[in-house]
Amino acid sequence: MPGSTEAQQKRAVVRTALMFVLLRGVFAIVCACLSVLADLPGWGRALLGLLAALSLIPIPFTIVVVKERFREIEGGEQNAADQY
Repeated sequence: MPGSTEAQQKRAVVRTALMFVLLRGVFAIVCACLSVLADLPGWGRALLGLLAALSLIPIPFTIVVVKERFREIEGGEQNAADQY
């Protein structure tokens, strides 16, 4: 039974990470499209372009966080903490 709990926890971590990446990507696409399509002054286009680029920065770090969380799940740290 502990294996199924680990699998459920891992699926939840992956699902959460994918949702984070998806939302960041959608935000970046919306900002990029607005900066290109909207009739904005130069500073408005630059600001939206900057927001699009900055919103993509955290995405690679999610891989590191997911790997660390997998190690925690496999190590049973959460299960040990639940016993106290």
